[in-house]
Amino acid sequence: MGDFVHTVDAKGVTSQFNFIAGQESAFWIRARRNHLLAQWFSDLTDESQQTYVQLLLDADFARVQTRESEAWILIKIRNDLMGFGVFLSLEQLREVAERCRLQAWQERQRQ
Repeated sequence: MGDFVHTVDAKGVTSQFNFIAGQESAFWIRARRNHLLAQWFSDLTDESQQTYVQLLLDADFARVQTRESEAWILIKIRNDLMGFGVFLSLEQLREVAERCRLQAWQERQRQ
């Protein structure tokens, strides 16, 4: 009986560590994606990359990580771009965000 309890405890601890590692990785990828989006935005506009990345990070992490917050950040970027006379569809922005997310994921895998 003792071995069984230790095995269950060990599996529980391993599951917790895996969950925490997954959450940390997702957080890192999301933050890096936002940095890449800010860099992309800055390349299209005269906005400072540092200013915009801080704006994105503050806005993004102030919200719960949901599909709605993902849509919100894309709408924010689209509206901000419109202020600079750059007009892109949400679909085009989703493609850019996905490329940034994939780049962030690849960078995380190399660490």
